[in-house]
This record gives sequence, structure tokens and C-alpha cells, in this order.
Amino acid sequence: MKNLLLVLLMLSTSVTESLAYADEPITARPNVLFIAVDDLRPELSSYGAKVQTPNIDRFAKSGVQFNRAYCQQAVCGASRLSIMGGLYPTLTREQTYHVDGWRKRHPDLLTMNQHFKQSGFDTIGIGKIYHGVSGPGVDPENWTKWIRIGGPEYALKDSQKTRDEFQKRSKLGSKHDQVKGPATEMADVADDFYGDGKRARRAAQIIGRLAKSSANNDARPFFLAVGFLKPHLPFVAPKKYWDLYERENFQMPPNEGMPKGYPKYGANLPAHEMKRYSDYTGELPTDFPDALNKKLLHGYAACTSYMDANVGIVLDALADHGLDKNTVVVFWGDHGWKLGDHSTWCKHTNFECDTRVPLIIRSPQHLSDATCDQPVELIDLYPSLCELAGLRTPEHCQGKSLAPLLADPKAKHRESAYSSYLHYKERIGNSIRFGDYRYSHWQDGDDPKLLARVLTNLKSDPGETTNLLDDPKHADAAKTGAELLKLRMNEAKQ
Repeated sequence: MKNLLLVLLMLSTSVTESLAYADEPITARPNVLFIAVDDLRPELSSYGAKVQTPNIDRFAKSGVQFNRAYCQQAVCGASRLSIMGGLYPTLTREQTYHVDGWRKRHPDLLTMNQHFKQSGFDTIGIGKIYHGVSGPGVDPENWTKWIRIGGPEYALKDSQKTRDEFQKRSKLGSKHDQVKGPATEMADVADDFYGDGKRARRAAQIIGRLAKSSANNDARPFFLAVGFLKPHLPFVAPKKYWDLYERENFQMPPNEGMPKGYPKYGANLPAHEMKRYSDYTGELPTDFPDALNKKLLHGYAACTSYMDANVGIVLDALADHGLDKNTVVVFWGDHGWKLGDHSTWCKHTNFECDTRVPLIIRSPQHLSDATCDQPVELIDLYPSLCELAGLRTPEHCQGKSLAPLLADPKAKHRESAYSSYLHYKERIGNSIRFGDYRYSHWQDGDDPKLLARVLTNLKSDPGETTNLLDDPKHADAAKTGAELLKLRMNEAKQ
């Protein structure tokens, strides 16, 4: 019965429509440029990080930057499907990083690209929007056009040789994730040597063609989704982006530990994803030499600056062709990433640094150079773009439109941001960010018995290494967190 109700919700749409475009023809509606970035935490200059990202900084000043945006699960596949499908992972049960075969399990799910296509938009996808860049998992039948562009993973012969040798001797690979070569590479190559550089330039060409079509009054609006892989591992970027930084200036973060009572299975201490790279040293990241740690930090910064340059190419094309004045632009990261935080790396946990993401939205009709400190969720993007484009929001969407926050960043939206993570197909961690606090608990599946609980005040402990559950001074916050999380968990499954 529950699955039947879910299908009915997916097929139905709301009766309300954005007032700005309700009575206008489809050709009068704004375009949408949807830019996704893989494994990007808010490690951007506009968010206060010491990373050179001039293009995104400039873009942030033209729109609204959300300082407390959170993903619904800190892993690629689950997060992206939640965004594009409008449903929480705990409802769909799509909680893995690859979510293979999701369309077979949810044949009637009205995805964001599908809804825009059915509503008359020219929908074009390129790069990593869903998990992967090709195949059935990218929902190819529900785009006007899906463009597949690849590129070499490594440029240097030494890197390729190391990868080939490691693949022969390692037993860690799987059909979903083969073992790799080195975790970093600095090669003196052109920006368009790697896949992301190729995708940026193709996206710019597409924008040029769309601009010519837009000159025709009968042209359809477009929904163009462009997904960049970097700064995802391996940290591979042209040498000039490495040269922006001095390696000796990088230091490991001070938050080496984790809160008392935080379960080890929930902390991903071995950084399993990184183990598939040939230069992983020892049994745990705590065994990494300082030289390797600094190289990894340097590589993430270089890849972030490389990504920024590619985003700049796409944004410049939009402006050069005069489409920026009638295009809603969304820039988002699918989840955060640990950069040595808690003495480990990668994502796959409910820590603040894993779940908090960059999110910037520019709408021609709304504020510019503004920031929003309200908690928001990536699941809010689907209804937001529907409202901004003047489309009906499908009733199945569980998110809340961010459009009011683009007009008034202090407008009421959410009290909290909810994230979950499924560990080893059984234990699930649920977490909530509210006010200055982050509250998390773990349980076996739907068993109400709690295995562990943690409360941290992120204002006094931004590195999230303390547990205040036994501190009487924070008893009210602990009670509020537990009640609010229970409420959000129940709402997410409805």
C-alpha cells in the first residue's frame, strides 16, 4: 500500500503555479543552468577558505550564497538521486553510492529533468549529474539530449603504469569501483586535456547554439545541467593550478579526534575510498606521512581552482551571449568531504564537514551579493527551480522552495537540516543541524533502540570533536535535537 501511495504521489502535480509566469507562454519562462560539482565542500574563497576561486567568488556576488546548505546523504549516488528525484533516501531506500538500477525500482518517479522536459523545456545534460556520466543511471530517456564526454584519468605515463600495476596486484577493486593509480598527478597539460576541461568547452558551445535559438521568439527555454568531477579523487589538474599554491603552506586541520561515543563504523576511519589508490600508506590514514598529507591537501586545492576555471568558462559563455539576464543559475556540491578532519579523509559519514555543501543561486528577479544563514537542504532545489521557472511543483517533492529566501534571506524556511547515512546495509546514522548544534544517533535499521548518540555545539567546537550529551548546560539542546530529529525522520518517510 505504501509503495502504491508513493507512485500516486509521483504521478500527481500540485495545483499551484509560480505567479510570475502563470499566465505567460512557455517561451517567456527563464532558462536554467544547473552546475553540479563532485566532492566539493565549501572550500571556496567566498566561504572564507584560502583557495583561489575567482570565478565562483564573482558569481556569488551576483546571487545568494547559502552558508548552511546540507546534503541528504554524504555519498554521490544517493545524494544526487535525492536532488533529481525530490525524495529523501530513507524513503526511496536508494542509499548506496552507485544506486544502480534505480529507474527499474522507481519507474514512475518524475525526475527534475523529466518534469522540465515534459513542461516544454529543452533539457540537455552533460557530465556528472546523476551518479556516473553515461548509461541508464543518468536517466537518458528523460533528457532532450544527453551528451557523453570522457577524458583520460591521468596524463603521465608513470601514473598510468602505476595504475595498471596496482590493478594487477590489488584485490580491493569491484565492478563499481576499480582500483586506481596515484591519488594525485601534476602534469603540464592544457586545461582541456582532462574530461572536465572538455565538458566546460562543450557546454560553452551548447550555450552559443542555444543563444542563437533564443533569438527566435518561438524558441523553447532550456534546462542545461553541467556536472564537473573535480575535486573528486584522483586529485589531477594541470600544473598551473598546482603552481597557485606553496605546499609548505598546507597544514592538517586541528580536529584530529572525534566526539566521545561516536561509533567507529560511523566515522569511516580507514577512508575506504582512498584505499583504492596506489599510494595509500599503512592501515589507516593516521599512518600517512606528513608529505603525503600535504600533497593531498595541495591536490584538493589545485583541483578546486581547476574546477573554478571550468565553471568560469560556462558562466562567461552565458554572459557573453546575453543569456544571463534570463537564466536562473544554480551552483551546488553533492556532499562535503573530509580533508584530514577527524584523522581521516573522504565522505561517507554524518559529520558536519561531510554533509555541509556549497550552494549559490542567482535568479535575475531576486537579490544579488547576499548571503543566507538559514538551514536549507539540497532536496529543496527541485521545488525551487519549479517555482523560479513557473512550473507546477510535483506533489511528491519533499523539499521546500528556496525562492522566498532569494527575496529575503531571513525569511522563515526550516528549523533544521536533516541527513542520514546507511552503514554496511544495516546500521543507519541520522543527523540534524539546528541552531549552533549538531545532533546524531545510530540504530540498526528500523529498530528504535539507539546504539549511540552525540551532541556537539559547533559554535564553540567547529571541528566537531566533543559530545555534550552528559553536560547539564546543554540538556535542553539535547532534548530539542532528539525530538526534532525524530520528527524529521518521520516526515522524510512520508
